[in-house]
Amino acid sequence: MIKGTIIDLTPATLDDRQKVYDWCFHSETTKSHSGPPDYPESPFPSFDEFYDDYADYFFTGAALADGRGFIILHGGEAVGFISYCSFHLKQHKSELDIWMNLEANCGKGFGTDAIISLAAYLGETMEIREVIMRPSLKNLRAIRSYKKAGLEESNQAPGDYLLDKYLSVYGDGDYGAGETALLTKRIVR
Repeated sequence: MIKGTIIDLTPATLDDRQKVYDWCFHSETTKSHSGPPDYPESPFPSFDEFYDDYADYFFTGAALADGRGFIILHGGEAVGFISYCSFHLKQHKSELDIWMNLEANCGKGFGTDAIISLAAYLGETMEIREVIMRPSLKNLRAIRSYKKAGLEESNQAPGDYLLDKYLSVYGDGDYGAGETALLTKRIVR
């Protein structure tokens, strides 16, 4: 378990996969990041498509160098999900992704604390020196939260952080070129 100031992060398990998918794509928070009308460029994936993106190792810990998912807990209750992913990035970099399970859990600092806590953990245990997050430019609430966690908007080119073989797959981000923000945070040890 990773301890934050107001949250704890516990490793997600395969039994969590369906609820994590539902929190992201079939909850009241979905409208903030996916699907029409605001995000037609980011349609809801099927569970099988989610399964492909969030492979078993995110829920088993079988490939920690590639990525891992965590349930965000506040007072012992699940409030969201956060993950890191590094397989597609240059050495010492990792990409974070996060979502909350209910609107009632947004705006309370849970996500900000989860980002800070996971970034510190990655720096201490996996030699990660920089984390990135790539929300939609329209998701101002997420961008504000990420900035509270110490990330800053960046003008880096995708080639500055992505491995060459993944540029064509992930270079434009989930929302497309010109619609995906890039925020970064250096981790100092």
